[in-house]
Amino acid sequence: MKRIFQRGVTLIELMIVVVIIGILAAIAYPSYTRYTIQTRRSDAQIALTEAASRMEKYYSDCGYFTQNLGGGRICGTDSTNGALGYRTTSPEGYYNLAPAAGIIGATASQCTSYTCGFMITATATGAQAGNGNLRIDSTGRKQWDKANNGTYSAKWTDK
Repeated sequence: MKRIFQRGVTLIELMIVVVIIGILAAIAYPSYTRYTIQTRRSDAQIALTEAASRMEKYYSDCGYFTQNLGGGRICGTDSTNGALGYRTTSPEGYYNLAPAAGIIGATASQCTSYTCGFMITATATGAQAGNGNLRIDSTGRKQWDKANNGTYSAKWTDK
């Protein structure tokens, strides 16, 4: 008598493979989503650092900080009609940037017009909304509203 050998996998073996893939996916997916959120946050950090650097250069050229990021780079007569000539969103578009010029790290008697400082805030939008906003100011302080409640207490590097 001749023996016939069958090749292939049984249904049980196939189900075991499917279960193992499901378990691996259940473990990997939360790590992947945390990683993408952190990566998107670095998008805002890069944009804020670049905008702050340009704001400092703008101050050295024009003598005041501006409240306008976009448009063409021009020195106006005050903070509202000068423009920095920088983007108003982060490079990947997950954050909107908004500057404010004024009294930051100084008292009103120490300031003249908008020469004291600036603060640029990155507001999370789209897929990143709810992860909290970030901001940087002219003193170099980098903060994150980790709880997304308007309280900037955490540093950018806090997880």
